Amino acid sequence: MNKINVTLTEAVDTDKCFFIDVHHAAYRCVIEEMFGWNAALQRDYATAAFDSGNIHLIWLHTEKIGVIGLDVKHDHVWLKQLFILPEYQRKGVGSFAVNWAIEIANTVGKDLRLQTLKANTGAKQFYQQLGFSLEEETELHWVLSLSSDVHRLA
Repeated sequence: MNKINVTLTEAVDTDKCFFIDVHHAAYRCVIEEMFGWNAALQRDYATAAFDSGNIHLIWLHTEKIGVIGLDVKHDHVWLKQLFILPEYQRKGVGSFAVNWAIEIANTVGKDLRLQTLKANTGAKQFYQQLGFSLEEETELHWVLSLSSDVHRLA
């Protein structure tokens, strides 16, 4: 995908509904497989995630197609969300967004870390293809990281 067509902007309060919608669209199958789907509970989780701040919208041309959230911690940058509408997945948009996160982590000289639910094997493979290493495995999640000395990848 041509990078010129993909842009990121900071989310504002009026983007909360889109965040919830893209969370549900991108992650519902994974959540259903692991826990079953409880719409009210997932809306609450997504609302809390949005309210935690540091969320950016992912745009293709003039259309919102996803979200990414980052937190800069004392010893790493945490990639807390990456949700892309299913019809735009596997088109380079996720790689573009992760490379943006890698650039931020490199700029501050910190590793980039994330976790993904174990049922989301596609996400695990995606991140590993971008150079992330499996750091930890819990009952529910894989925790992956990318060293701060890794430069822009894909």
